[in-house]
Amino acid sequence: MFRYLVAGVAAVVLSACSSYNLPDSPALSAGKQWVVMPFSNFSGSAFASEQAEEIAASVLKEEEVNVKLYQVTDINALDTVLDPSIKSKAAQKWLSNQGADYILTASVAEWRYKSGLDAEPAVGITLKVIDAKTNQVLWQGTGARSGWGRENLAQTGMEVISEIIDELDIN
Repeated sequence: MFRYLVAGVAAVVLSACSSYNLPDSPALSAGKQWVVMPFSNFSGSAFASEQAEEIAASVLKEEEVNVKLYQVTDINALDTVLDPSIKSKAAQKWLSNQGADYILTASVAEWRYKSGLDAEPAVGITLKVIDAKTNQVLWQGTGARSGWGRENLAQTGMEVISEIIDELDIN
């Protein structure tokens, strides 16, 4: 009896740490050209979007997706923090030469350590898959998670992004 009580309490505690809104995905092809474009950063943490972009590209590669990640090469990183449109304009120019079929983009709402004794990591992100030819949003999923004290922020971000991407019907 005690074992079931502990399992029930653990399930409630663990489920309170994360939240996802993941609708059904249309069928998407891993063999087509996917491009990870710059993510929007609304988190207040500098370079959170760049960290999430790298993780998303890595998770897609793990799924054997043909993916390219937009890389800032000739833009001063400080300039992109002060004016995100600089990166966006350069990325759109780069995209026009890639022959992309799908675009992965996102908005990062939260990417930080909470204040307090344990300083738990907290991540909130919305990913979108866009048809590159029509600019139509094919799928959108959102996830948020708070990790445990002393847990790594990148690990929490990877868990959220992986959970979202795992819901894509990629074949």
